[in-house]
Amino acid sequence: MEHEDTDVYLQGTIHVGRENFYPLNEQTEAAYEEADVVLPEVDLVDVDQNEVETMMTGLSLLEEGQTLDELISDEAFEKLEAIFAEYGMPVELVQGFEPWFVENMLLTFSIADSDVDEGAGVDDYFLRRAVDDGKEIRELESIESQFNVLSGFSMETQVQLLEHRLQNMDEAGEELETMADNWVEGDIEGLIETWEDLEDSNIDDEYAYELNEVRNYDMANTISDILQENSGQTYFVIVGSLHLVAEPSIVSILEDEGYKVEFVY
Repeated sequence: MEHEDTDVYLQGTIHVGRENFYPLNEQTEAAYEEADVVLPEVDLVDVDQNEVETMMTGLSLLEEGQTLDELISDEAFEKLEAIFAEYGMPVELVQGFEPWFVENMLLTFSIADSDVDEGAGVDDYFLRRAVDDGKEIRELESIESQFNVLSGFSMETQVQLLEHRLQNMDEAGEELETMADNWVEGDIEGLIETWEDLEDSNIDDEYAYELNEVRNYDMANTISDILQENSGQTYFVIVGSLHLVAEPSIVSILEDEGYKVEFVY
């Protein structure tokens, strides 16, 4: 898409990957090479891990005297305890943490048990190249804003998310691998199906609204502002693929604002 002398490429990503994904197709690689500025959701290459851990801890601790087993069902807690035992860890380690944080931990377990790797994620691939190539990197969001979304869910929604994750742990690694296959094969319908399966679960609508809709409008507005700057530069946007295809998507929001978004690859 373009506005006067300013061009923007929108590249959908997944936050995990495999080393054999790279290099990507010629069109995607060419779009990156052409870009002056790379626009990720968050620049995870340039973060202070100590600051991130401090921030996450501050947002994820339950109120004093409250414990996780009081919030989730007995069945869910027993499943959680069994999973932690498999990894040689006592479940007491997470008794004082909010459900969103524990759900995120379980996701990292599933990634570790699959053939995909966070270090081979598509965002990471382009960000590290951008650093090596001396390209400017500008964030569309911030790590703090993303944590605020997760920690800002109601406790009811957080419990639903954690219990949903626990119910699906046996298939989670395989689902991640399928998602990676869908992405590298350009199977948009397969990616959308992943999102629709989550929407069809018993998780409150708050989840999809805050995680997708609100963020999509915010990121689309930032992209629109960049186009209106008329800098004459070329921008390469890298965001999770679902932000480009799950409605209301960044693409449809920009189209509603009058921009013409052309499919390249």
